[in-house]
Amino acid sequence: MNPRLKSSKKWTAFPKEYSDQIQAVFKENFAQYLEEGELIIEGRIYTEEIMLRVGYLEKGRLAQANFEVSMNYSQDDADAVKRIHNCVDAAASMMMEYFENDGEVDFPYTWKEYPFQGKKLYLQFSTENSSLEAQANKLLGVDDESLYHDEDESDEDALSRAEQSEELSPPRDEDEDFSSEEDEEDEESDSEDRGPRMFSGKKSKKKDDLH
Repeated sequence: MNPRLKSSKKWTAFPKEYSDQIQAVFKENFAQYLEEGELIIEGRIYTEEIMLRVGYLEKGRLAQANFEVSMNYSQDDADAVKRIHNCVDAAASMMMEYFENDGEVDFPYTWKEYPFQGKKLYLQFSTENSSLEAQANKLLGVDDESLYHDEDESDEDALSRAEQSEELSPPRDEDEDFSSEEDEEDEESDSEDRGPRMFSGKKSKKKDDLH
């Protein structure tokens, strides 16, 4: 995984509890598409950037379809969890388009800015195999953990410090509204949007907006 910002060096992974919740929600919402492959969730919290990669590895293939999302965030604003919510929704929108078009999509292979739910986010698509990438790094003597991971703090502590007042919503049934209470007032303005809503309370951008 390569961050978007050059300043993004030190990072902490999403807490396992959060990654597990994200994976559960994707598995629930995309169950019909995931029977023939593996879902890989990778998330990092940098000093000024939240990055999420949702990977899909089809059985028998080496190329992994990665839906990658990056957003700026501010420790002062304590908005890490909200930004994770936004990243999840955007990745879900990309994945839905990918499956509905049998992989024939025109996603950017380098970071590209998109407006999303009143914020700026950045999307890119890659085909790196997470397992092979890790193995290659080991052979090259590149240790991601020692180079970039902030070993002085746990993943839980990092997110707790970044966001004290919010918690990820638990997985919900596919037919339920994934709205959080604080975003309900904005639902009407977004009523025409289509696409998965995973956590953030606002629907993902239309497919045409991702091109």
